[in-house]
Amino acid sequence: MSEKSFDERRAALRERVQNQLESNQSNVMELNEDSSVFHDDADIVVKPMIDLDYDDRERLRVIVAILVLVGSILGIVSGGILIQGNPDDLLNSTLFKEVETVDLTGQVLTVDGVTLENATIELYEENSVIVSTSTVSDENGYFQFYDIKPEIMEIRVVISGYQSVERTLRAENGLIAPFTMVEGNSSNIIQENTVGSEGGWSLEAAVALSTFLGVLTIITGFVGIQASVEIRRGQKYRRTQYLAGIALFSRGLIWIGPICILAGMALNSLVKDQYEDYTED
Repeated sequence: MSEKSFDERRAALRERVQNQLESNQSNVMELNEDSSVFHDDADIVVKPMIDLDYDDRERLRVIVAILVLVGSILGIVSGGILIQGNPDDLLNSTLFKEVETVDLTGQVLTVDGVTLENATIELYEENSVIVSTSTVSDENGYFQFYDIKPEIMEIRVVISGYQSVERTLRAENGLIAPFTMVEGNSSNIIQENTVGSEGGWSLEAAVALSTFLGVLTIITGFVGIQASVEIRRGQKYRRTQYLAGIALFSRGLIWIGPICILAGMALNSLVKDQYEDYTED
């Protein structure tokens, strides 16, 4: 083989290798361009969906702030009424109205637990000798009084062959403790469970307690307002939940306010990823 023929063959081989390298480089560039186009298209499709989801969560956080704010304001209003000492202005409805009358149910027994029938049960107003109403026990020893004023009353049980029993109590709905009768002369009266005015709350104590509860309610209501502000800021998730939990003690309209705040706390847990401290964690 001549030297010229060898050089020609080497030059031809070098040219083929060069052409192949250039072809591979061209394919890689085309692939990168296609990949870039793909990513651009993906950004165009995905980005609006992410923004829309974020907007929904933002609106939900606004609802959370409103719920906590409403519950807290109701608590402040309730606290103001407690301080004034006149809750009837707010709770003057069938939903919150206090009962005007109660029903009493009792039973008359011997010391051995045997029921006594036809015992006379007389009901007096406190410090009165006039019988306001009376009834007799049935075959099972039970008796009932209906539509009784919810105040301190005196009940006397009388039956022949047993000492009479007189009890002073505050009338409340439900079953009262049984009357245990001891054999003896019915003219003898056994006094039990005496509840006089000394045993109840004084007016000063009741007003002091009402004032304390009113102030506590107002303070926790303002804490709830701060929680609402923290929700709108979206900075401290745990701190916001703690503040909203304290606001539950504001007891706005007894249960309406706490329900609003509890609902707000539950919804707030769904958007906690929008808070800065949660995102950092």
